[in-house]
Formats: sequence, structure tokens, C-alpha cells
Amino acid sequence: MIKLLPILFSVVINIANVNIFEIEGIFSSGHINALNRYAEEIKDDEQNLFIVQYNASDINPSSVEDLQVALKNINTPKAIWVGPNKREVKMSILKNFDFVGLSPGTVVTTEEGVNAFESICKFNTCTGSDVLIDTEEGVYQGYLVVGSIGAFVEKLGSQDISSRLRPMSLSFNLSSEEIDQIRFIKPSLFERFYIAISSPVFTYLFFALGFALIGLELFAIGPGLMAFIGALLISFSSMTFYEYNLNYSGLIIFLFSFLIFIKVLSRGYFGLLGITALIVLHSSSLIMFSNYLLQVNHFLLAGSSLVIAFFYYIAIPTVIRSRLTTDTSAMSSLVNSEVILLELINNNQALVKLNGKKLVVETSKNNSYILKNEYELLEEDGKLII
Repeated sequence: MIKLLPILFSVVINIANVNIFEIEGIFSSGHINALNRYAEEIKDDEQNLFIVQYNASDINPSSVEDLQVALKNINTPKAIWVGPNKREVKMSILKNFDFVGLSPGTVVTTEEGVNAFESICKFNTCTGSDVLIDTEEGVYQGYLVVGSIGAFVEKLGSQDISSRLRPMSLSFNLSSEEIDQIRFIKPSLFERFYIAISSPVFTYLFFALGFALIGLELFAIGPGLMAFIGALLISFSSMTFYEYNLNYSGLIIFLFSFLIFIKVLSRGYFGLLGITALIVLHSSSLIMFSNYLLQVNHFLLAGSSLVIAFFYYIAIPTVIRSRLTTDTSAMSSLVNSEVILLELINNNQALVKLNGKKLVVETSKNNSYILKNEYELLEEDGKLII
């Protein structure tokens, strides 16, 4: 609980370095890894003030426990400020810091109910297990309400605020030569990338697009660039599966929808089979994220499924067309070949078989066609026609 411990005497610590660690996006193992690395750097130097600027949009519950373990390895004065955006923060995150700052509009939650907040409810709105910080900015019993990280740091250096956890206060002046360094610490580039793709929508979109590119590569002519990019997207998205408890049953259904899309590609047009694949694809996304540890926006998932379907709808004719019109496809060598008519796609196109391979070709408006009959391939305006 947030409270100010009774103090008989207090030690004033002169701060020489202010270190601000930013937690943005989804609070996950990426932040914890960076925090542990930082803890090794500062070790037990009491002249280092460690401040967490907490601005997380979502959180992996296991990261709260990992944070508590990481903070035990940091013996320097520790503070946390929640802001600048209006965020929701768990009491279990705040309780291990010497100093707590909250920006107006912050919501503090606890499983212990409002009794755990003690005097905080005298000045703010408490409902159920939540407290909305809606009081004026200032110093209160055990916490501060300030609207910026700069104001929070300045207040901490005034010696007027005592630690919640131990008999200690801080003394420093940001504008004086007492402060050797003010450093903003962020996770590494790879850790920030991991945090960014932890969003369920990005995870799903990367994963589905990766398989879509691999599927298209099966029908394209080239060095395999699409398959390489697709494999990268699948690898990136799968990094988050274990941490956030993805339902692997949904992956099996997703692979089934992928096979349907491959069938769509082989036919050369979207049609009813493509709509079926879209339904199966979206159903797989619902199952994949049914047990996810993060909040899932199902409207965005549905939108992602439509993006994938639209990608196929645009890519399918493009790939087929490029296969038939590029010089490397040796289109001229197909002229005068005998093909078997498999299906009339529309008034202008047909699906034919040539030496065991299926092709989409043009049809003549002046001719009538019979399925399973043989026809001769001709070239007209750079296109194959029967």
C-alpha cells in the first residue's frame, strides 16, 4: 500500500546522477532485460537516482513479478512517475519504489480494494478496486501528483519528501553543478522492436502476411525474395508466442486456411473458395488469441483478416499475369500447344491444364467452349488465348 512510514530520523542522500528509465508500449520481458542490464551498471552507487517513467499501454502480468525481482538488485534510491498519458497502473508495480509520482488522470488498481490506499481516497475518487487521481498537483502522504517528469524530479530534490520504504530523503538541484549527468535509458533496438511487435494485431498481421508471401512465392518466377521476407515476418511474430500464451490450436486452423488460399492461387481467382478461406482465417485468429495475456481488439483482428484477404485478391491475378507475360516464362514456347479446358472463370478467362500444370488464359467472345475438351493456345496482344 502507498503510505509514509513513521521516521524518527532521516538520512539525506546527495544525488550526483539522475537516470530515467522509460517503459512505453507493452510492458514485457523486453523492458525487464534492459532493466537487469542497467542494474549491473549502477550496482550499489547511492548517488545514482533511478527513476522509472511508466507510460505502458498494456502489460504482461508476469512482468510485474519480474520487475519486483529486478528492483531488489538496485540498491540506489528508486522512484516511479506514471505519465504523461493517462494510464492504468497496478499497485503491485508502485509498492517497491521509494518515491511515487502520479500524473492527473492516472488510475491505480489493486486486488485488495480501496482500503489498501488509506489516505489517498481522501483527495481522489475511489470506486471498487480503482482510484482515479483527480486531485490538484502537489505533495501528499506517500505520493506526489505532478503533470511532468521534470516537475517530479525537481520535487524529489527538495529534501521535503521522505522515502516510503526507508528513513531517507534526497538533496540535489537540477540547475546546479551538483548533478553530473541526467540520462534517459531505453531498451536496445532489438528489445524495442520486440516490444513493438508484441501487439496482438501486429503479431497476427506479420504471421499471416509471412505465410501469404511464401504462398505467392510458390507461383511466382524469381529468386525467392518473397519467401525470404515471409520467413522473416513469421520468425519475428513467433518470438512473442510463448510469452503471451498463444493458443496453438488456432495455429493449426490458420495453417488449414493457408492451404485453402494455396488452392485459390492454383485456380487463379478468389471466388467462393477464397471467401471460405477468409472465414477460416478469421476464426483461427479468434482461437489463437483466446487465452492471450494482453488485451485483444477483435475489430482490429477482423480488419487484419480483411487486409490479408485483400492482399490475396490483388496479388493472385498479379502473380498469374506476371508468370504468363514475362520473358522468363517462355510464353512464346506455349503457343500452338494443346491444353485441356478445366473451368470457365468468367466471360474472358478460363482455367486450363498444360502438361500437368494449370494456367489461366484468355477466351474468345466469339467461341463456345466445352469443359474437358482440348484447345489450341494462341497468342493475341501479348496474351495467351484459346
